[in-house]
Amino acid sequence: MGAIGLGLRSEPLFFAQVISYVTSRKRLWSLVAVLVGALLLIRAIADAAYVYVPQYRFRNDFRLLYGAVLTTFHDGYSHLYDPIAQKAAVDGLGPGFYWSLFLNPPPLVWLATPLAALPFSVAIILWTILLLASAALTWYLVAPGAGLAKAGLGLMWLGVVPVSFAIGVGQSVVLVAAAVATAWWLAEHDHPVWAGLALSFIVFKPQLALFVPLCLAVSGHARVFGAWLVATAFMVLISLALLGHDGVAGFRAALAVASQWEITRSYAVSGLIGAGPQLYVAQAIVAVATLAAAWRWRGHGTAIPIVAGITGSLLFTPYVGFQDFAMLVLAGWLLARTHPTPWQVALLVVGFALLQLVLTVLAVPIIAAEVLLLASLIYNAPARSSTGSTRLAPNPPLEAPPITRMAPNVPD
Repeated sequence: MGAIGLGLRSEPLFFAQVISYVTSRKRLWSLVAVLVGALLLIRAIADAAYVYVPQYRFRNDFRLLYGAVLTTFHDGYSHLYDPIAQKAAVDGLGPGFYWSLFLNPPPLVWLATPLAALPFSVAIILWTILLLASAALTWYLVAPGAGLAKAGLGLMWLGVVPVSFAIGVGQSVVLVAAAVATAWWLAEHDHPVWAGLALSFIVFKPQLALFVPLCLAVSGHARVFGAWLVATAFMVLISLALLGHDGVAGFRAALAVASQWEITRSYAVSGLIGAGPQLYVAQAIVAVATLAAAWRWRGHGTAIPIVAGITGSLLFTPYVGFQDFAMLVLAGWLLARTHPTPWQVALLVVGFALLQLVLTVLAVPIIAAEVLLLASLIYNAPARSSTGSTRLAPNPPLEAPPITRMAPNVPD
């Protein structure tokens, strides 16, 4: 009778108990993950075989990167963001190649420069292999669990729409995911300087992890932040020297043009509320909330500060394509390695379903899930005692192996 009379309190408790019971069936859910992942991957392979591979001249954005490298060879870095030079380079690849603005920073061009010595048909295969290897590294380092469970997560990772699309069209989001994953792994194995150097490779597409270094700084990982800052400053200075005044002006002009594209704003907060003062207010709130979440987890490892940094970055940036939500899978894995609450587990499950349906549900549900995730990180922060100990969460990590300090066609 008491439970009935206190329905408002008992229902959340009952829901938490259901979530805990369901997640405790690890063998069953491992099999489900393998089955779901296999189905998703089969569909992704079919899409690649019937759409992305036959239409690579039009759909694969590596053509823009390859053309950017050729532009630096023929016209110099000062013309890297010159649309006329870019178009000439892409058109020169052969009939049927479609040009669009190249928008990535120079370090991505440096990465692809050796590939320009090869024919495009060979270079694009090697680039795709690099993206697959980066996706595999991200999974290997961060995905929780072992054996069948981890295999299932790997299949789901490669099959979910943002990831399979990003690889299919040659986009660099998986390179950024690999950089963040490597930085986390190195930091958790007490290699903070190497972690910061690895994190500097988010420069390939910096808006996807813009807040990660800052979150690590405010959560007490100064050496990681310092190494990232030095490496990033070095790359920025080299980029500025190569671009010169004209190249920097061209880069700013290209970004200004891209900011008006509906396709780059449709999955961002700016696409919902528009540009102007209201966007600046929203970005300020996101920045404060993101850093607050990281600060509340200071002294408790790097996983949650990185989760906060990824989530805050995707909410903050005005440039988001649906393939960029691949970063949220990485964030979910990191959260699963801590002590997620039943509500957070439910949010991860719903969030993955939303990512798979991203072309149907569009932006609003995913942005709402990001907001809820960020809020949960602030609300569920561990209690701090005078000795700085962590209050253990009521449920264990989702099959997380002992890898914490306690045990040592959108333009890209």
